[in-house]
Amino acid sequence: MIIGDLWETLEHLLRRYGLEGKLREQLVVVEWEAEAPEELRATTRPLYVKDRVLHLGVRNHALAQEINLRKRDLIKDLREKGYEIDDIRLQIAPPEPPAPPGEIVVEVTPEDEAWAREALRDVAVPEGLRRRMAAFLAAARARERAMLAAGARKCHSCGAVFFGEGDICPICHVELEESRTDAE
Repeated sequence: MIIGDLWETLEHLLRRYGLEGKLREQLVVVEWEAEAPEELRATTRPLYVKDRVLHLGVRNHALAQEINLRKRDLIKDLREKGYEIDDIRLQIAPPEPPAPPGEIVVEVTPEDEAWAREALRDVAVPEGLRRRMAAFLAAARARERAMLAAGARKCHSCGAVFFGEGDICPICHVELEESRTDAE
């Protein structure tokens, strides 16, 4: 009973604030796993819909070209399922990063704080800003350490810490794919 009341309240609020159409427009993003052709589910990621244009993230340019060749049929299929899509735009996007294995506990140590203060020693900024920057740097260092302890790895290209497979982070992966395509 509570769930029904909650849904009715949500529908009322969406109508009241004129958001019902916006929600309906974005449904294809939420339902992509169930509605997309099976061969595209693992290789594409719906990003958003704007002005009846579905923006899809794809892993590489070759896949984008393949989808472009089938775009008309894909749009027709989505429209038959009730989605108001007039076009599809593709962009290279890294795969969705896996979730960290459990909760990551970040503890800022006195060593992190000393390291951050030392890193900012010769930076000419007002003292209040220096303290905030040092706190930020110390927290970032502690977060990186916690992520590595939880099984993350460092990107061999840029040094960012990330969860996932391979030796490079998702951003460097996209840049590498783009540079390979540019070279061809």
